[in-house]
Amino acid sequence: MSSTGNDLKSLSASNRPPSRQESVVAGERLKLSSQKLEVLDTRIAALERELEELKAQRAIIEGETHRYADILSARRLLPPEIIARFMELACVDAESESSQSSGTYHQVLSFMRVSREWYRTACGVARFWTELDVDLRNSSAQEIQEIILKAINRSTRTSELPLSLKIAFSAVAPADARIVDFIHSLIPRVGLLNLHMQVESMAACDVEFFYSLFHHPRSPSSSSCVWATLHTLQISIQSKDELVTDFELSFPSSNFPLLRTVAISSPNVTLTSYQMPWSNLLKLDLGLPPKLENRKYISMLGECTNLRFLRIRTQNQLTGDHATGISVITLSHLTHLHVEASYSGDMGKHLPLLHLPSLQSCIYTVAAPGMQYSSILSRIARLIQRSGCSESMEHLEIDLGRGTFYSRSDLRNLLLQVPRLTVLKLSGYKMGENALQEVPPTVRELSINLSYYRIDEARKAFVDYLHSRLASSGSSGSDDPVKAQLHMVDTIRTRAARKQFDLLQQQFGSSLEAVMD
Repeated sequence: MSSTGNDLKSLSASNRPPSRQESVVAGERLKLSSQKLEVLDTRIAALERELEELKAQRAIIEGETHRYADILSARRLLPPEIIARFMELACVDAESESSQSSGTYHQVLSFMRVSREWYRTACGVARFWTELDVDLRNSSAQEIQEIILKAINRSTRTSELPLSLKIAFSAVAPADARIVDFIHSLIPRVGLLNLHMQVESMAACDVEFFYSLFHHPRSPSSSSCVWATLHTLQISIQSKDELVTDFELSFPSSNFPLLRTVAISSPNVTLTSYQMPWSNLLKLDLGLPPKLENRKYISMLGECTNLRFLRIRTQNQLTGDHATGISVITLSHLTHLHVEASYSGDMGKHLPLLHLPSLQSCIYTVAAPGMQYSSILSRIARLIQRSGCSESMEHLEIDLGRGTFYSRSDLRNLLLQVPRLTVLKLSGYKMGENALQEVPPTVRELSINLSYYRIDEARKAFVDYLHSRLASSGSSGSDDPVKAQLHMVDTIRTRAARKQFDLLQQQFGSSLEAVMD
């Protein structure tokens, strides 16, 4: 048998066919090995079942271990006041003007899921619940009632802290009376009100809704609705179609004694007038419709005698330099001006109507598609010169969109008007190579963003080609590999500039933080 076994070993090392005797021996050996494997497989299956049972038992014991360890956890020894303070430090941004940081509610939820005690502790931290965000658009009457009830319950956790209420709804909501009652119930505590209203038409019901919200008191014993704690009012009236109405947006100072910040946006809805405690305002954001008369627009600005921050989103063509019957308005305390020109005929024509002797920061953004270069730079330069604020100007940001900085004289004259500038940001279509020669040495932050359509066209052509090539390859069944590259290479002039840039970085090291794409 041993000789046969040796023969089988030699047979396995060769490629010759087995003899009859070798075939019989190999068959017996195969049968024996199979029987051994069956025995081992049976034992392995039994052991695997036992292992699964042991794992299940371990999971149960592990759960019990966690439960008992939780009972003995050191966190149970911490007073709720200490836990609450930890939660505040983790969730509330101390540097934010708001009492809450972005996403505070979702951050708090992770703490509330630790235990019932932590849930109650989080509910007791008033600062977590001072911002109410209520969206009632596309909600039925029953859904509105449920959402309002949740918001009321949440507001009760804030103790006596001021509330910030952000609410969005349709003027023809099926439960508008409940919406008014809900907002009125919070009037004594609301410090910030953000109102987003979707209207289909300024019908009598829509107008009545506004009057009921801001002027009709909740209590029959009161003659007017007084918003005693409201300091910030943000109103957005949105409509798909252009609407002109005789409705007056009125906020008398007697009913809004602490109102200091106002933002109004009604891009397609023109109202008869906008009555505000203008002289009390410190911050104003105006995004008004194109059919508002220029005289009313300028008149509103002229009444803002204490304004510090002004943002104008122009959607209409205001009268330019030769405005007849409209005087230049002086805003003595204004330090920050932000203009967004979304009308192609604007081109800074309202700037000659402003006199801003305390101006420190000016941001001008061209938001209208297709607007080309115009006299915006020269108008800003004349505004600074006329206002006598050259020494106070520190921040200048100009985004010309498709405009260019190729007129060296315009940019040069503007930069000569701001010798104390510390931040300069320019965005546009193209820039001349000598455009930055007059940048003041006081500038500590310089940002240049340029877009050139021919680069975009090259990228689009490249992607279009790849798409058509791969699509045709897929339809033909071909899987030949494709290697494609698109590089924006440096020209001779670019390489010289980049070499000089690299030398500057090597020379000045960490004192120069600069990036050039």
